[in-house]
Amino acid sequence: MNSMSTSKKVIAGAVLAAALIVVGGSMSGSAAEAQVRGPRVVIVPRVRVFRTPWIYPRPIYPAPYYYTFTPRYDAGPYDVAAQKGFHDGFDRGREDGRDGRRFDPNNSSHFRDSISAGYRDGFRRGYAEGFRGIVR
Repeated sequence: MNSMSTSKKVIAGAVLAAALIVVGGSMSGSAAEAQVRGPRVVIVPRVRVFRTPWIYPRPIYPAPYYYTFTPRYDAGPYDVAAQKGFHDGFDRGREDGRDGRRFDPNNSSHFRDSISAGYRDGFRRGYAEGFRGIVR
């Protein structure tokens, strides 16, 4: 009785194959693990430069030392955005009239991409006045 039966051999082979698959899969890196890692981010503080640090540490640039927020070109209350839009539209309408293009305020990316109704209204009015001033 030194030999195993055929069914025992099949079962033992299946268990061994499953163990090899599990061990091989755990040793190899997976794509999900590689996607978790990202580029390293190094945060460096801003350096303050002083004119004469041995007398009185006055910075070269005025306070505050941080970068300020620059709003969008069409930001602000309705009347302020409309005024900016009128100015931009007038310039664009004058350019289009001078270059012989057709009347189309939608041809400007500032008009198309604007999120402010005031800016768009002001742009339309300015574009019409700028275009009419050149075409006449």
